[in-house]
Amino acid sequence: ATSSVAAAILFGSVGVACAGMYVRCNVAGDVRAINAAYNPRASPLTFSYASVYTLFHHITVFGAILLFAYMAEFHPPYPHSEKSYDRDQFFFLTFLLIFAACFTVRRNGGVTFLKDKDKVKKVKGGNEAAKLVDGAPPSPPSREPVSATAPASPHNDVLSRDQTEEWKGWMQFMFLLYHYYHAEEVYNSIRIMITCYVWMTGFGNFSFFYLKQDYSAVRVLQMLWRLNFLVFFLCLSQGTTYILYYICPLHTFFFGMVYVSMSTMRSLNYSKYGLRIKLACLAFFIFLTWDVDTGLFQLLHFFLGRTPQLGAGVGVMWEWYFRSTLDHWSTFLGMIFAANFPITSLLGRRLEALPPAQHFIAKAAIGAPLLVASYYWATGPFLQGKFDYNATNCYYGFVPLITYIYFRNIHPTLRSYSLNMLHEIGKTTLETYLMQHHIWLTSNAKSLLTLVPGWPKVNFLVVTAIYFFVSRRLYKLTLYLRGMLMPDNVGTCLRSLAAILGAVMASYCAAVTLDFTGVVSLISICVVAVCGGTALHIYIHTKTWKTHVSKGSPEAAAGEALPRLPSGGLPAAALGGAGKVAALPKECGDFANDGQWVQVNTCNEFQRGVVQIDYGVRGDLSDCGGRSVWGWNVPDDKRCRFVQRNAKSVKTALAGGQVVFVGDSLTRNVYHALCRVLGDTGAGAYSTDVEPHTDITKELAGVHLEFRWAPLASEQATRLAEVLKQRAAPDAIVMGGGLWDTLHSEKDIHEAGIKNLIKEMRAADKAGVPVVWQVPTTINDPALNSEKKRGNMTEREVQKVRDIYKAKGVLSSARFVLDGPSFTSKRAAESYDGVHYPAYVYDAGVQILLNAFDWLVPEKYLPPNSQNEPGKNANVFLGAMMLALSFVGLFFFDGYFGASVLVSKIFLGQTPSELYAEALAPVHEKHGLPAVAGEAAAVFKKNNETDEDVEMSGLLLKDNDCLVPDHTKPTPSLSEEPLRKETRAH
Repeated sequence: ATSSVAAAILFGSVGVACAGMYVRCNVAGDVRAINAAYNPRASPLTFSYASVYTLFHHITVFGAILLFAYMAEFHPPYPHSEKSYDRDQFFFLTFLLIFAACFTVRRNGGVTFLKDKDKVKKVKGGNEAAKLVDGAPPSPPSREPVSATAPASPHNDVLSRDQTEEWKGWMQFMFLLYHYYHAEEVYNSIRIMITCYVWMTGFGNFSFFYLKQDYSAVRVLQMLWRLNFLVFFLCLSQGTTYILYYICPLHTFFFGMVYVSMSTMRSLNYSKYGLRIKLACLAFFIFLTWDVDTGLFQLLHFFLGRTPQLGAGVGVMWEWYFRSTLDHWSTFLGMIFAANFPITSLLGRRLEALPPAQHFIAKAAIGAPLLVASYYWATGPFLQGKFDYNATNCYYGFVPLITYIYFRNIHPTLRSYSLNMLHEIGKTTLETYLMQHHIWLTSNAKSLLTLVPGWPKVNFLVVTAIYFFVSRRLYKLTLYLRGMLMPDNVGTCLRSLAAILGAVMASYCAAVTLDFTGVVSLISICVVAVCGGTALHIYIHTKTWKTHVSKGSPEAAAGEALPRLPSGGLPAAALGGAGKVAALPKECGDFANDGQWVQVNTCNEFQRGVVQIDYGVRGDLSDCGGRSVWGWNVPDDKRCRFVQRNAKSVKTALAGGQVVFVGDSLTRNVYHALCRVLGDTGAGAYSTDVEPHTDITKELAGVHLEFRWAPLASEQATRLAEVLKQRAAPDAIVMGGGLWDTLHSEKDIHEAGIKNLIKEMRAADKAGVPVVWQVPTTINDPALNSEKKRGNMTEREVQKVRDIYKAKGVLSSARFVLDGPSFTSKRAAESYDGVHYPAYVYDAGVQILLNAFDWLVPEKYLPPNSQNEPGKNANVFLGAMMLALSFVGLFFFDGYFGASVLVSKIFLGQTPSELYAEALAPVHEKHGLPAVAGEAAAVFKKNNETDEDVEMSGLLLKDNDCLVPDHTKPTPSLSEEPLRKETRAH
């Protein structure tokens, strides 16, 4: 792809310039610039030698990772593997993760749980003496009724940062494992996890904007950088499309929704009801856009195309509608929870300060309706099939989400601990999501990267280790480069983006020039990159070296040279490798019949791995026992990656198509084998009710299949002519014969029939219809069941027929020849009547045929289904239900959507709405927000007795994770679902 060549030129030029600067520093004995590049904290880019070298160094490392991804995708050392679902192994790894993670439990933040045990907050309005948590003695009796609030810290509040990272970690693990094994049976669960991620986008971004009031262009640009920097260069280097990585546009879009809703009439954000009225308006907008087919979605997204492309088989308009509809309420519900968060936190701590019995009953009363709702969800919508569930996930997905949040935070002890292993996985969810497409998985997440062929579990371990290392490195690189190029200055940010765009455009122009002149090759790309890098190095050296040497570099510290060259290389096409998983070229026809039957003990996992890798054997090998399976010998041409095709791939390749079989019983058996692949498991079974010498027509999985009985050559010519006269030409015609002619035709009649057959085959080829000729299978002479067959249909006689058909030109008139003896000669003893074989033998033959369809049947882009139009998934009733629930959460001030209102009134004597001032007053005072009016706020000011931190969001990265510029304060993270804030109650 031209974009891949452009990426090679861009990163290759920077790599050459970086290498030249490295050599210059070592030759001059001044290694300050080299040492500066390894400083773990980024500083804004300046036009100095050390700063530019630091930038080039990290860009070169980034380019090296893209090179590795390109090589893994297009030129791996071994052919990519097909996914194979093993339920036992899938759940074994799932439970293994949980088991291992339990050994990494730790206190959040490394602090002692509730260390301020002797502090409680007393306010008017209660009738129970305060009790301290964790076994502490009760407070001294008070003469006036008091209610107590259990102490809190940033590390034991609801949805603390450690907890949300843990949450993201285990969800990401399941999401990745689902993709690796293609575990379709857990699809609905994975769908819920994606809902949780989108929910976090609303929760975190709302918290940030509410507390920081930062609506600047810098904030927007930094966020867009975090979400789209890596995906932009993946699209450039891999030649893919943005919609393929749909999580990135999804989070980008919903970040924009939060930003616009919070920045519009921002003075209302700190009004008790003004904010909620504004959010209610947003709810109506969501309802009208997705839940009512008003045409508003198309109007707002008029710029999206309908042309099929990678990642959007029926166009970006439908793909975006489908993806956004799945979770169109999730971000908004996260915003509601964030708006109610201080109240939810205060309510929980007030309940925890009650006597144990009351505390238990109150918490159980809140959890009961959540459990009931989850039960009805789990036994109802959750059990639906994939496509039916997709239509309801946006309306019911919040139920398990809210239930999980409540029970994960039901007790202070649960909130105070987290599993560090999952926490670490959760740090790099964006990078692991993106790189799974090209390093862990390949072919845009459709196959598996293979570095240890024949050892599937060892390969899984090796590839996973590389994958996670690369993902964490990319996470740090993204943040480091953001610190250098996107500091807290809008002018600098815009100049950096302009420079990046200019460099990409210049590289793209060079790539277009190479392509236009027809000289694209590894050598030409290297030459251009070396020339560009040399020129860049000379320019930087001329402008900055003297100043660097004479005045010193404030960015660098003197010291010995580090014995490390910048990692990197040209992310360009390699000269060798197995080749990207793609449709097989027609040159592979020479190898398609070259295979063998392999005896495998499926109880032995190593043998299963060998036949899967070395012979392309796929399908269900989980049943323990010995069997023979058909596989291909590995050809010298690495593009010819033959594998057994499953029903899904065949349905995709032949969807809406037509395949016609014309011939005798041997051809009919291959026809039955194709029917079995497409789901008709009983095809070909013996039945006295079925006339053997008749035509058959079936419609399976959207594919029209016909078999036309024509055992003699003359009949085959006639039937072929009939097929060609049809209004709609078939995608392929499979023919075979010769055996009946040995029994029933005179020599001259047979030869005349062959002549007519060749004529019609050539006419079909001229008409653009591929014809496959099936050579008769091997004959088992001892099993022939009649004197006539034993005299005229022996293997010796049939071989003469094969030779005649070849000599006359039948084989050369076909686009492809399915060689019957290639998959039957070693199984001749299993032919029960000397001619026909068990079904599994023909299954091998149809696999050869299906691989040949790669070049015989061109890829079809079906016109978009008229039913797949935006608005198809609109559901006014369920949308109105979500609208009503949103209003409950907003105007009852309840993060649990009504589940805690009655409990709060009964046990605390106050509704969540009445807790508003008490909960929000400390938050506003800590962050310099407008004062909260109300009696409770006045009490807070008067009785400022404790020093408790209450987190408003669990998604802000620690300072040492941000890698922000030295001269700035640590800013909120721009991670995939950013943002966590702390509030302090007094």
